Amino acid sequence: MNNAATSKVQADLRTLLSAFLAQAMRYDTDTLLRFLKRAELTLPLLSVLNLVERESMTSIGELAVRLDYSLANASLLVDKLVCQGYVTRVENASDRRHKLVQLTSAGQALLAELRAARTDNVAQELLRLPPDLVTRTIELFRAITDELPLPEAPAITEIVSVIPE
Repeated sequence: MNNAATSKVQADLRTLLSAFLAQAMRYDTDTLLRFLKRAELTLPLLSVLNLVERESMTSIGELAVRLDYSLANASLLVDKLVCQGYVTRVENASDRRHKLVQLTSAGQALLAELRAARTDNVAQELLRLPPDLVTRTIELFRAITDELPLPEAPAITEIVSVIPE
């Protein structure tokens, strides 16, 4: 593909993906805000949880840098999450003076619950499509998932399981 064709494909993909996400996730913000309120979280706290999950273990300094927070603010956010039982501090094996932050099983369950709620929202929107288009969409998502494997992505069987037979 030449540069002009590549640019057109990128522009089309961006436009269609934006329209799809806007339609499929139009109720997602409501779900997210209700979830945050129930879990007594803020968006910055959720950002920390998501980053800790992605990294498995990370330092407060790394959290601060990656999320563009001050070290003091990142430390405060971690303190709140520790108090809520969503993360724990563990000793850094290479430098015992520094602690690392790790998700607890409660933190893992919380993020899994949020992902499931958000996935259900999108699945319910897609189920409004004609059945043959739902089937083709599942096949397309399966092909995309196979081509773009992400370590954090839930298994395709978990995603498809939200669609009633």
